[in-house]
Amino acid sequence: MAQVKRRVLIVVDMQNDFVAEDGVLSFPAAREALPFIKEKVKAALEQGCEVVFTLDTHEPGDQEFTKFSPHCLEGSWGHELVPDLKLLADSAPDKVLLLKKSRYSAFFGTELEEYLGLTPGARRPRVDEVELVGVCTNICCFFTAEELANRDVPVRVYAQGMASFDRAAHDFALRQMCEVLGVSVE
Repeated sequence: MAQVKRRVLIVVDMQNDFVAEDGVLSFPAAREALPFIKEKVKAALEQGCEVVFTLDTHEPGDQEFTKFSPHCLEGSWGHELVPDLKLLADSAPDKVLLLKKSRYSAFFGTELEEYLGLTPGARRPRVDEVELVGVCTNICCFFTAEELANRDVPVRVYAQGMASFDRAAHDFALRQMCEVLGVSVE
C-alpha cells in the first residue's frame, strides 16, 4: 500500500492591511492574486490537505515600524485574514493552522517547524511538500521559502499566487527561489 504524502499549503500574510483597499500597506497586485489563492485553498481543503495561514502580527512600537508604516497590529481589522479566506479557514478548522508571526520568516519564533514535522520527536509526520502563496513575494514569501529549502523540504510556489508592491522585486525573488533555493516555480 502506497504511503499518503503530506502536503501543506502555506498562505502568507493575506491580511486586510496588505490586501484590502483600505489596508495600511495595501497594493493592487495583492488583490489580483486573491482569486488564485482562494482557489488553491479550496482545492487543498477539498483534497484533505492542511493549510497554514500566516498572520503578520505586531504590537505598537515594533522595530519593523522603522522600515514600514505600523501595520497588522494584533487585534486590529488590519491584522485579520481577508474575509474570503477567513470563510474558508473557518470551514475546516481541523485542517487549518492560523500562525502568528512577527518577522519575515514564518519559522522565526513560531511553531511551524514542529507543525511540519521537522523537529526530532514531532507529533506530526514530516511534511513531504509545501506549496506557497501569498504576499510579499520578495519579503515574507521569500524568507519562508528560504527556511524550507534550508530544511530540505520540497517547495512549489505559484507566481500567479504571489504578489509584491514592487514588480521587479517580485520577479527577482521568483528567480532566486528557483535558481538559488531550488524551489519549483509555476
